[in-house]
Amino acid sequence: MKTEQDERISQATSFVKDLLAAAELDLEFRCDAEEQGMIVRLYGQDAGMVLSNGARLLYAINHILNRAFYEPGTEAFNVLVDCNDYRSRRTEELEGLARKAAEGVKESSEPYLFDPMPASERRVVHITLAEEPGVMTESEGSGLERRVAIFPAG
Repeated sequence: MKTEQDERISQATSFVKDLLAAAELDLEFRCDAEEQGMIVRLYGQDAGMVLSNGARLLYAINHILNRAFYEPGTEAFNVLVDCNDYRSRRTEELEGLARKAAEGVKESSEPYLFDPMPASERRVVHITLAEEPGVMTESEGSGLERRVAIFPAG
């Protein structure tokens, strides 16, 4: 018997197939169950297009899928879309950048502003520096211009 999660994954798999076909993207994909949702792994000829321009298309696909499968009043079902392991590489890059920027803020006592980034990337910076002594982070701006600022603590 299919669980609710199995049914959602089946629906999402069909949705991804139709979405990629409608967008005429030459991509293959695999959907895997996660604890509270699923991960969609994209790969193939058009992976470069998905990851170009700061991976905007990757984040757009992710946003569409989460909106399509959000059901108020039901258990959380999160969809994460990745392409060629971009997310894990980007997380490592952001953690390193956050630590380096924090050191600069401590040395100079001047705030540091990151370029605008998606919420998932801002979250990585906030989490990376949450326990870092001598600095604090906050997001500022709105929409596509939202960014993380690192300030000296106190």
